[in-house]
Order: sequence, then C-alpha cells, then structure tokens
Amino acid sequence: MNQVTQEQKDSVTKTFAIVGFVVAILFAVWLAVQIVGVIPSAFNSLASIADGVYNYNEDQELTVAANDTVANTGEAFELSWTQMSRPGTYAFSYACTEGTSVDVRNAKGDVLSLECGIDYTLGDTNALDIVITSEKQRFTDVSYTITYTPEDTEALAVETSSQITIVNASIPTTGVAMTDEEAEAEGQVAGETTSEPEEEPVVEEPTTNTGGTGLTAGTPTTVEEIIYAIPTSDPNGKIDLQVTYLGVGTLEGRTFASAGSIDVDEQGAFKFEVTNIGTKTSKEWSYDAHLPSGIEYTSGEQDVLKPNEKAIITIGFEGLTQVGVERFGADIDAESDVNNNNNSFTWAVNVVK
Repeated sequence: MNQVTQEQKDSVTKTFAIVGFVVAILFAVWLAVQIVGVIPSAFNSLASIADGVYNYNEDQELTVAANDTVANTGEAFELSWTQMSRPGTYAFSYACTEGTSVDVRNAKGDVLSLECGIDYTLGDTNALDIVITSEKQRFTDVSYTITYTPEDTEALAVETSSQITIVNASIPTTGVAMTDEEAEAEGQVAGETTSEPEEEPVVEEPTTNTGGTGLTAGTPTTVEEIIYAIPTSDPNGKIDLQVTYLGVGTLEGRTFASAGSIDVDEQGAFKFEVTNIGTKTSKEWSYDAHLPSGIEYTSGEQDVLKPNEKAIITIGFEGLTQVGVERFGADIDAESDVNNNNNSFTWAVNVVK
C-alpha cells in the first residue's frame, strides 16, 4: 500500500511540474506580446519629448537685427528677426516719443503710418521696411518691440525689444528746432551784420541728363539764395567750400515743405547749402545732383562765395518712376578748394504711389 501511495505521489508531482511549465511558457509568451506592444509607444513618447524640448529651446530665441543702430530721419531701413520653427504670427510696436512718427511698408507695397503703443500685425513675415521721422530733437532714441505669437494656444508668446537712434542733422545740438532765418543767423560771427541780397533768388534752367536710364524727368527747378556774412577776403588765404544737407520734401512754386516721403505725382525737392568756410573768396563753382530714379542733374557755374558766405540751394524734380527707398545727393566742384572731404553728401527718401 505504501508503494502505491509513492507512485501516486510521483505521478501528481510530474503532473504539477508539467502544468507549471506550461503556465510559465504561456506567461512568457504573454509578457513578450505586452513588451512588443509597449516599446513603440515608449520610443514615440521619447521622440516627442526630445522634439518638444528642441523646438521649445529654439523658439525662445527671438533675435531682432537692424542694418544699423543709427539712422537718419526720414531714411528707410530694414528690420529682420528670427524665423521661428512653429507656425505663428509676428507683430511690431514702438514706444511713444514726442515729435516722432513711424511709417512701414506692408506685404502689398503700401506705406502705412503707425500709431505708437499699438501692435501692428505682420503675419508670418520676418522682415519689415521702416521709416522713422524725428522733428523735435537732433538725437532721438526710439524703442520698438517684436512679438511672436504661436498658433498653438498652449505655447507662450515671445517678444524682444530694442531701440534705434534717429538723427536729424538739421536740428542744432541744443535740441531746439530753428527757422530758416535763425539757422542763417547761427552761421554769423558775433558782432557782424548779415545783409540779404538785394535781388530776388535766381531760378535756374539747368541742363539735365538721365544717365542713360531713358527717364523723362522734365526740367528740375533750382532756387538759390545767397547769404552774405563777412565779405572780407584774404588774398593769401585758402578756399574751402563745404556742402551741408538741409532737408527733403516737396516744392510748390518757391515754397519748400519738408516731408518724410514723396509721392510719385508730386514735385519732390531737396535742400542743401554751400558755405565758404575758408578765408579767401572762391572762384566760380558748380555741382552735380543725383536725383531719385537715377536722374542726374548738372548745374551751371555758380557765383563766387566770400568767406563765411553761403548759398542755399533747393532742387525740385518731377518724373519719378520708381517707388521705394531712393537715394539722392550732390557733389560740388570748386577750383583751388583745399578740402574735398566736405564737398558732397548722400541721403535717402521713400518714394510712394
């Protein structure tokens, strides 16, 4: 009887061993299936996290770049900034500053005047053509902000601020704007009396050429005004003519009006002065004017200038065919001039339709 019991025990033990082995195999197979199902999701989650971290770090770096940190009043320049990796929109705004106005060119090419302290939506573009005009101070710091707003409502907006210094060279360093009469008086030496010319300002009918551009500019109008100061000339002295830019705008008859931009249908104009800062009366001199749209203009011989005497010249022009930022300037040609470094200037204006 004991022998039978032992055999039964061995049989039961073997049965349990086989059942346990089968259960272990089935558990191993089930576990393998679960692992295979979980691993792709885990890798996808890790990839998503890595991608999110990468994009997050990248999108936080919004950097604005300008062509320069200093610009002349009324001169167009470009702002550009980082193109973010995620879809979103950009906006531009600037701080309110007395005597300062800002114009920008939109994607359609239209020039718009912006109000200070108001966000101007730019869409997904990462560049902006801008013109800032300052009328109160010689040097004005204008602060501006670029804001990036992602389409993802859960992501935070990013913004960065900077500033640019606008220079109005027609305003003296005292920071107070002067009238033409005050500006003329400033050039006098204390104790000397300035006398106005007896004759009316001369309107010339100069010869123009288009520099091979084929443009028809009409006949530019020039208005010259001679300001007499110290008429004494030293025969053994030196001749030094200096040209100074005074402003750009429009011309109606003989009236010059300063403006930050010129319409193609208007008669544009710019104004400059030529002063003899030497000690000897100059010989006759002339100038070449470089007008917007690539038009060139050559003057006739100009009257001599005594020491501290100046000629204020306004050149009116028509027939503009190009819009956008257009440069202009003038070069003077004076015989026996001892210093040619102050004989020219270059400026820019925005031409609009």
